[in-house]
Amino acid sequence: MIHTIGKTNFSLELESLNKNFMKKILLSILLLTSSLIYAQNSIGVLKTDANIRWEPSTNSDVIKVLPKGTTVIIETRKRKWSFIKNPDDGKKGWVSNSLILDAAILKTDANIRWEASTNSGVIKVLPKGKTVIIETRKRKWSFIKNPDDGKKGWVSNSLLSNNLIYDSAKQPKIIKPKIVLKNIVPNCDYRITNPANKSSNVETNLTVRWIHGTGNPKGYYFTITSNINGKLDYVKTKDGKLIRRLNIGFVDSYNIPNLKPYTTYSIVILPYNDIGLAYDCDQPFSFKTGSEITGFSVNQIIENRLKNMPNPNTVLSRWNTFKSNKLDRIVMNKTQTNLFLQEVKSWAGVPFKLSGTTRNGVDCSGLIWRGLRQAIDYNGQRLNAQMWGQSGKLIANKSDLQPGDLVCFTNTRSVSKLVHHIAIYLGNNKFWHAPSTGSVVSEESLDNVYWKPRFIFGVRFSK
Repeated sequence: MIHTIGKTNFSLELESLNKNFMKKILLSILLLTSSLIYAQNSIGVLKTDANIRWEPSTNSDVIKVLPKGTTVIIETRKRKWSFIKNPDDGKKGWVSNSLILDAAILKTDANIRWEASTNSGVIKVLPKGKTVIIETRKRKWSFIKNPDDGKKGWVSNSLLSNNLIYDSAKQPKIIKPKIVLKNIVPNCDYRITNPANKSSNVETNLTVRWIHGTGNPKGYYFTITSNINGKLDYVKTKDGKLIRRLNIGFVDSYNIPNLKPYTTYSIVILPYNDIGLAYDCDQPFSFKTGSEITGFSVNQIIENRLKNMPNPNTVLSRWNTFKSNKLDRIVMNKTQTNLFLQEVKSWAGVPFKLSGTTRNGVDCSGLIWRGLRQAIDYNGQRLNAQMWGQSGKLIANKSDLQPGDLVCFTNTRSVSKLVHHIAIYLGNNKFWHAPSTGSVVSEESLDNVYWKPRFIFGVRFSK
């Protein structure tokens, strides 16, 4: 019995030694494997926002969420999962293979070709260090996609690297491919630096600036359009020429005067050289103008706004009449301006009545008269909308308006005066007014589709 126990203990000791030995062996194998795996790192691009997890399971906790388009280092794969590293912060974790696109880095500037042959024509030249998506491989070639514009073509495998950071010291010297510029049209990789894409409040007297692209451009065709009520409208030069594929030569800027305020514009710049026009230069680029033209006087800003209205000659003629008939200026301090605002707001819901000045009915100019009587004990006559506008300091830009200012609107067809309606500015692009027959005193927005194109200027009574 004692012998049996001793034998058992010996067996257990031997088993324990074997386990420790095997652990060491397995650890050595694991370390070796890890080094081999690391040496065989590849890269990938996330095709959607992706959860990076602690373990290769959807039940595992999320370490981090990486956005679509992130380039990651793939250290190893396990069935349907990949163990990846984020090169930006070094964080590692597991991500589903379904969320990763195979990718590679260009070792040098590379010709992207129509076919898998050096005799094939060049579609585009992509720069060294560019990450491309690998869609398929064919012997010594790969069919790749440029993630920036979706363009596809063939590139030699000798120009592709799986290293995120290409180390030329550890790689055989690569001879830069000879790019014969005379055989290709320019690329559409110019970069507009002013204005920014989808920017707002852009000056209406605009100089567009850009950085030349590759492919030896010799000049540019320039197009700028707006879309108003579904109608495509091409901008004109100072000489009246449509800026529609207008040849502007080899320049890096172009001035466009007299753009309409608060309007969205689209730009297309088409490079060309001796071979021909660039193609697929239809990337969307747009911006929205504001009301200001920096460096111009108040009168010049207002006149530019009037020039862009329907019947510009008519409204400009009315503007000249308006300027020549200035009245004595009304002035209020801050306290009086607040009293003015309180009074006109107290008329909320009062019905509109032409020439009315009572709570049984009031019009736009009558509401201002009532507010001034309360704020500054005004005992002058009740003026019409245009005359109120002639009694204060003109404010050209909506961005400069302050609560208590008046806002003036015009009707280019049915009235003889420049100012056909007047209201009180509340702040945050809102105003207070007595609109028209059938309505009541209420709040409105300067962005309203009716009032927005009819705004001409503001008027300030305060100091």
